[in-house]
Amino acid sequence: MPWPLALAVAVATPASAWAATPIIDLPRGSVANAAFALGRQTGASISLQGQGTGERQVGALRGAMPVDRALQRLAKAAGLTVRRVGPRAFILSPRPASPVRVAQRPLARPAPRPVVVPAPAPGEPPQDIVVTASKRDTLSRRFAGQWSRIDGNDLALTGVRGTEAIETRSVGFSSTHLGAGRNKLFIRGIADSSFSGPTQSPVGQYLGDLRTGYAGPDPDLRLVDMEAVEILEGPQGTLYGAGALGGILLLRPNMPRAGKWSGEAGVGLSATQHGKPGGDLTATLNAPLGGSAALRLTGYRADEGGYIDNPVTGERDVNHVATSGGRLVATTELRPGWSADLLLAGQRIRGDDSQYSDRGGGDLDRSSPLALPFASDFGMASLVVRKDGGVVRFRSTTGLLRQSVDERFDLSDSATTRALDQHSRGRGVSSETRLWRPMRHGFSWLAGLSLLDYRYEVRRSRSERGATTPLGGVTNRISEVTLYGELGAELLPWLDLTAGARWTRTDLSGEGQHLSLLAFDRLAASDPDRKERRLLPSASLLARPVAGLTLYARYQQGFRPGGLSIANDMVQLYRHDLLATGEAGFRIGKPLIDRFDLAASLSRSRWRHIQADYLDGLGLPVTANIGNGRIWSATLNGGMLVAPGLRLEGGLAWNDGRITQPSPEFERLFAATAALGTGSVMRIPNIARVAGRAALDWRHDLGGGRTLEASLYGRYVGHSRLGIGPRLGERQGDYVDSGFLARLTEGPRAWSLSLTNLSDEVGNRFAFGAPALTGDAQITPLRPRTLRIGLDWRF
Repeated sequence: MPWPLALAVAVATPASAWAATPIIDLPRGSVANAAFALGRQTGASISLQGQGTGERQVGALRGAMPVDRALQRLAKAAGLTVRRVGPRAFILSPRPASPVRVAQRPLARPAPRPVVVPAPAPGEPPQDIVVTASKRDTLSRRFAGQWSRIDGNDLALTGVRGTEAIETRSVGFSSTHLGAGRNKLFIRGIADSSFSGPTQSPVGQYLGDLRTGYAGPDPDLRLVDMEAVEILEGPQGTLYGAGALGGILLLRPNMPRAGKWSGEAGVGLSATQHGKPGGDLTATLNAPLGGSAALRLTGYRADEGGYIDNPVTGERDVNHVATSGGRLVATTELRPGWSADLLLAGQRIRGDDSQYSDRGGGDLDRSSPLALPFASDFGMASLVVRKDGGVVRFRSTTGLLRQSVDERFDLSDSATTRALDQHSRGRGVSSETRLWRPMRHGFSWLAGLSLLDYRYEVRRSRSERGATTPLGGVTNRISEVTLYGELGAELLPWLDLTAGARWTRTDLSGEGQHLSLLAFDRLAASDPDRKERRLLPSASLLARPVAGLTLYARYQQGFRPGGLSIANDMVQLYRHDLLATGEAGFRIGKPLIDRFDLAASLSRSRWRHIQADYLDGLGLPVTANIGNGRIWSATLNGGMLVAPGLRLEGGLAWNDGRITQPSPEFERLFAATAALGTGSVMRIPNIARVAGRAALDWRHDLGGGRTLEASLYGRYVGHSRLGIGPRLGERQGDYVDSGFLARLTEGPRAWSLSLTNLSDEVGNRFAFGAPALTGDAQITPLRPRTLRIGLDWRF
């Protein structure tokens, strides 16, 4: 007997809002959840009729379209019909069955199998979807800049991995490789140094709406149960403020879905050539908490087998790493059109030893009298209150975060075994509130207020012959008040203009620990408590002369405030830096060119008072302003649908960054070595001059609810220089990373297989491991050829 399931969602939106084309963002899942979300976003009343209608499965749907078109696409994917029963009222119901001849005995009725919205060809960029990282629901065809999106399902193919999985799928995104939870991220050619000191990172990384850190390394959050990852090339100072010089990395977790219990569990086993095996476990539970509230719990554990041997101690495969973490997301509807989201996340990384090896010895050997363990702990909490529908939208985010990193370095020489321990602690609280109007009737706007208080502490000690000696330490505290805004106008139906600005007042303070009396006097005289004010303008012009072709030009600035840095037993002051970038580019695809898409950009950045790190007498990083520089950067990305279900894609990046006006301190650093005029010393570090990537993606429907997907990729990373200074040599990079991924989906089950580093190449990802030995003495090899087999099960 048919049963009605009424999903009548009344959102109080003006008539003008209803008449405008709304921006739709529907989650993957049941028809009931999709209809509920569509009603909440558009103000429509949507009812479901028929046995099992609400339980049918559909894929995600995003873009700008009328509500009736969105319903038609949902209905087609789920085998339903849609009927309009009022100005803003619709009914979804099963399609009438075709007349059939009745058999003498009734046949068993097969269970309905899930159906999904037809996806684009593998790797094909989604058409006209919302760029979430734009903060004002900008459609991709209206976005003036380079932007890329990686689907969460693709990230899950290789198990429980962090930002390294993003790196293998991008040309313009890169990372150092000191170790999990200890790396520094770069986008485009914007890199200050290879080390994570007290300066803010050049890349702003976000989990949902909250930034995961300001100073310190990348926490390397594992990409489990993710909807997508977005990469926004920088600078992005207007919307994201300090520390967004290179761009933005946005991690978007899957949100809870009301109305139905569901979940997923996964297990994987891996074998590493020349090393020990590993494994991973994941589990996700989606729990409804009432009519419009739900909870989503995610947990994971990964063990990565070691592959570095130590001939001195006789130990093998010493660099085992264990990572465990979890996430809780709860959402509820406060009133029609208004929702609140709570997110709690935590992760713990424990490494038994460092992953570098000796250059010139065995490819995977390191002779060290000490084990060099490390640990990284991360935790965050955020509360978001949002209004997603209507003409004007609202979002307010308040959050707390904590990060700690403990590291041991080898300072031994031929006569003495000596260790240096470094402890970094970050604590922060932030709040951001913004109102915005997506592009409607020819204009859009955004206005926001941001508050931040962040404290970052670095302490060091030296251990020798059983005695521990405290060394110099430093604490930086930053308090920021920021106002920002953007205006967008459709000058012509094919021409958009956007202008914005960000004003920031920063209060800086700091102190040193375990300093000499002379060092304390110098610190007091340098005025560690000070204020900085900064105005960052931005502007862009975007043209769509024909459908399928986008041309743009933009100008934007980014900055980082100053602070205090340790130099031996001294503490020294460094000032803010400022990056200004001009960029031009284009995107081309359907309907102008069928089966093919291409995007390219060329940018020039002027960087003043560059904050960078060089090595002090102990071989540890010291932050200073090294002068002014310029960076040229060019990217080219494209893809082609070779055959139905088979797509070829590739990308190429070129960077040329140099210090053009060294500071007096920088000149004095090299005066004794006469290295300043060699040219290579003046290069911006850690960014390869040339990087390229190619991939072949294939997807085939086997019938009976089975789908087979496969991907083959290769990525070349060219030469780069480790860092600033004569002790930080050039010999890193110039390697090829490659891999093969496959997945067989059978209803709720999915089998996966991955093989990484196909050629078992050693390479050199990072020429640093122990401060006492730099440059030619050490390399960081790629993980050897690794095979992983995984099983995922959804319920």
